[in-house]
Amino acid sequence: MLWQDITIAGTGAWVPPIRPEHKPRGGPGAGQPSILALNGFTSAAVSKDNTATQMAARAGLKALRHADVASSDLSLLVHAGFQDGDHYTPTAYLMRVLGGKDTAGVEVGAASDGGAAALVAAAEHLTARPDAKATLVTTGVRFPDERWGYSREMGYVAGDAGAAAVLTRGTGFARLVATAHVTEPQLEAQTRAREGYTGAARRFPVEETGFMPHIDVLQRATHRCIETVLDEAAVKPADIAHVVPIAIGSVVLDMLLTGSPLGLRADDTSWTYGRHIGHAGPSDVLLALDRTFRSGTLRAGERVLVLSFGVGFRWTTALLEVTRDPVAAAPAGRAQTEGGCP
Repeated sequence: MLWQDITIAGTGAWVPPIRPEHKPRGGPGAGQPSILALNGFTSAAVSKDNTATQMAARAGLKALRHADVASSDLSLLVHAGFQDGDHYTPTAYLMRVLGGKDTAGVEVGAASDGGAAALVAAAEHLTARPDAKATLVTTGVRFPDERWGYSREMGYVAGDAGAAAVLTRGTGFARLVATAHVTEPQLEAQTRAREGYTGAARRFPVEETGFMPHIDVLQRATHRCIETVLDEAAVKPADIAHVVPIAIGSVVLDMLLTGSPLGLRADDTSWTYGRHIGHAGPSDVLLALDRTFRSGTLRAGERVLVLSFGVGFRWTTALLEVTRDPVAAAPAGRAQTEGGCP
């Protein structure tokens, strides 16, 4: 889908302390590295003090300040979270903390695709409501070890973080050019609770198997989503200056990108930043966008491709074009760090 006059005017991130990841054990057989080792996670952001929704609120405040947009100008707040055990109604909390008296709020439940899906939902609202001035997208996740510690056996490290973006009509520094969606609902059973579920951590089949048994389907869907957005926007792969994928790990990203029009590997993307935070679910792409926009390296005319997917399985790609040089600033995402993160 092509968009007209929808822009990103500000971004924000809240990243809790970053702790080094212990060297993963090898796989079966002498000298055989595990999938986790191949995926290249070096550390993870771990929140002990802030809930997922509180981190989303902190990121949202940073995004509003970055965009110089008042809460009273927000027509809609779209929040993407994942299994938030601390806030039964996270959007209501965020509206109270961040919104104005006329701000509406909705929640997007698209697992790790939630951040990109929320961007599209916010853009659709601005398109449908010509009187709306701005929308706010927030994401927040927290993966306690009691529930998610086994994720290392699936090949990735979960990270905690909040992220946000403010969308406006025509006043921002990055224009939303086009988006595309792909779904593979035949894989839905992989995220359906087992019969007789008793509360054990591994509730769904995909939590036992990981992504590797489905990699062919995931690869084809990824390629289709990339091709669709490039074709609709009439943009060549060589015209893309930056690729922002979800931080699911280098070996998985390499497999998904292999044979795609982009001709890239994970290390050619924002994954080089994501590997330090861990896979922060729906926050991944907004965290990387915030990092990219605040880096001081972007220039007007450059294009950024967001590549997102989540279990279910759903994909979203979004093509952005920088309309003016973003003001260089320190990354707005550090609470405090342990173990170091560039």
